[in-house]
Amino acid sequence: MTVTRDWPKLLALVIFFMLLGGYYDRLTVETRTFILPLLIFIAAGLVFGRVKQLEREVRSARVTALEIVTQQLSLADTNGNERLSMATTSDRTEITFYDSNQMSRLVLNLTDGQPALQIIGPKGSAKLAVNYDGTANFSVLNDQDEVIWSAP
Repeated sequence: MTVTRDWPKLLALVIFFMLLGGYYDRLTVETRTFILPLLIFIAAGLVFGRVKQLEREVRSARVTALEIVTQQLSLADTNGNERLSMATTSDRTEITFYDSNQMSRLVLNLTDGQPALQIIGPKGSAKLAVNYDGTANFSVLNDQDEVIWSAP
């Protein structure tokens, strides 16, 4: 990301306003009524332009770091909808993938050293879990999370 500084423009503008303010009382009434709204309009335009520039800079910001420590990370698409969420606590780690309707469709979690993968559909889900002894358990669940079918 390239950061540009507009200090010369800002300094010139501040000097212009200071000089104009020093001569403001010497101006005629007609000139004063024209200058004051013009200055307000220019200041509003500068503030609005800077806000738009900051929005663009925030959207396109890229971070280069060796280490970032966080408890939750959410990734969003270009419309601002969350598509991926990674969260962790002291006893659980979870990665959730969302579809375009903000419904979770795939959940991978690690609870107390036991990994589990859950694939979620509109009318049910399937869950694959690995137990402490290393055996895998596959279950098919309905929309109320009741087991329909299970294999060892």
